[in-house]
Amino acid sequence: MANTLSATEILEKYNKGELDVGSFLHEFGKTTVYFSTPFGDHKDGGHRMFVISGPDKTAYLPVFSTEPKAIDFFEKAGRAGYLLMNMTFHEVLTTAKKANETAPLKLGAIIDFGESGITVDVANLDAVINMTA
Repeated sequence: MANTLSATEILEKYNKGELDVGSFLHEFGKTTVYFSTPFGDHKDGGHRMFVISGPDKTAYLPVFSTEPKAIDFFEKAGRAGYLLMNMTFHEVLTTAKKANETAPLKLGAIIDFGESGITVDVANLDAVINMTA
């Protein structure tokens, strides 16, 4: 059965205390989020990582509950020529897990960076993937 609530509505319910962490992750895992690749071009002509730094060679991939929030983030970050992608939050996490098998920088995720700040740490990735399924 398809999810009837949007990512924004699920976040609002969680922030109001209407959903516990497990229920939030289960519902949010089914929603579409917006993101781009971790590495890209900056408007100054350089190349850089567009992730939120974490400890010990980890980083958080910023994912957003709406397309406008993603666009706003990348514009403010000075990202140039990026491709905005979308998939379910669960799919983003499973993709990060697969990338982490070979990448030197390990990725978790952060939802609506600068707004909600809900993070999925690399150490908890497997557990959260199970909760979002």
